[in-house]
Parts: sequence; C-alpha cells; structure tokens
Amino acid sequence: PLLILAGAGSGKTKTITTRLAYLLSLGIDPANTLTLTFTNKAAEEMRNRALSMIDRPNYPPLLCTFHKFGLLFLRFYITKLGRKNSFNVIDTDDKNKIVKTFCEELPHSTVSYAISSFKNNLISPQEAAKDADTEIQKEIASVYGKYENYIAQNNLVDFDDLLLLPYTILKEFPDVAEESSKKYQYIMVDEFQDTNMAQMRILHSLTNNPVVEDTPNILVVGDDDQAIYGFQG
Repeated sequence: PLLILAGAGSGKTKTITTRLAYLLSLGIDPANTLTLTFTNKAAEEMRNRALSMIDRPNYPPLLCTFHKFGLLFLRFYITKLGRKNSFNVIDTDDKNKIVKTFCEELPHSTVSYAISSFKNNLISPQEAAKDADTEIQKEIASVYGKYENYIAQNNLVDFDDLLLLPYTILKEFPDVAEESSKKYQYIMVDEFQDTNMAQMRILHSLTNNPVVEDTPNILVVGDDDQAIYGFQG
C-alpha cells in the first residue's frame, strides 16, 4: 500500500495515469485494475492520458468515479439484497420530492441533507432512530425510514445508495468481497483526501482479500492541505 501526499499542481494525477500505463505495459490485464477519482471530468481526462501512453487494449481499464463504480457494481450484485438490477437512479430533485411527501413540519431540504449524511456515514434508519435524542432527530429518523421503504418498494436508488449499497453487499456477502478483491488487484485513487466513510469502507473491502498472499496493491494520492470538506461528511 502506498500513500502519496503532494501539493496542487505537483503531478499527482500524472503519477496515477503513468503508473496505470506502466502496469498495462507489463501485460497486466486491464480488467484487474481499478482507478477511482471524484468527478466525471477528471476520470475522462485521466483515461485519455493513460491510453495515450500505451497501445489501446481490446477493452479499456475501469477508470471512473466512486459513484460510477458503485452503479456498475450494483447492476451485477444488487440482487443479493433482494432487489432487481433494473433499478432507476433518482437525482436530487426526485429525492427531495419523495422526502417532502413524508415531512410534516421540518423543511424537506434539511431532512434530505440529514439522510445523505446518515447514508455516507453508514447509519441505517434503525440506528438513526435509536440514537435520536430530540423530537426533531426522531422525526428525521422517522422520515428516513419511510423514505428508504418507499425507494426500495419502487426499485429506486439515490446518489448516496451508489456507495451505501455496494458497501452493504461487500460487508454481508464475503464471497462477493473475495470475488471483487480478486478481480481488482491493482487499485489507484486520486484526490484521496475527499474520501468519506462509505468510500473508505469500500476500499477496505476491495483490498482485504485473505486469498492474495501479497499485501494489497493500492496506491492513493492526495493533498492533505485540501482536506477542507469535513463539514460535508
């Protein structure tokens, strides 16, 4: 495992893309690599950079955002949770409309934000209700539970579920975790300072493979001086 800390403009992204190109030049199967970043624009730029350095493989390596990886993962494995893989992903507006139908007194935007925070910190509606001390917290937990039931019954997935549900599957089904960690043997993460709890737990699951004799081959790069988004979870 390798952590690289460096400042803005010092070549962190170039380090990842060059390393990916190098791995592929050694003959490593692109399907065994996973490169993650935080925006679609960054992912596309990194993919183009890496592929420009090598002969294009028959199929490109998976280089995407955490949420895109979660979406692809769920298409394969969401059936483990008793859900259909024909689910629809809802955007923020759709989420707010659903939350609003369950809010009696609290502003729906406040409750929606709280639900996102719960999910990114891997807190279930049951845990939220158990930890609620005030009436406001109890109402938020209640709406959270109703919201979760609604989207599950209607086979919907929100943006935060693209992290929460893959983690849940990796945690509850060791066979899937082992299969996934065997597949993604070379993992790289850009802008590592922006990872939240759910993303970190997914990385732990993907690199915690007792079958692989060597230590996890994971490289992460980031700038600790840019770790300013703690207030967003």
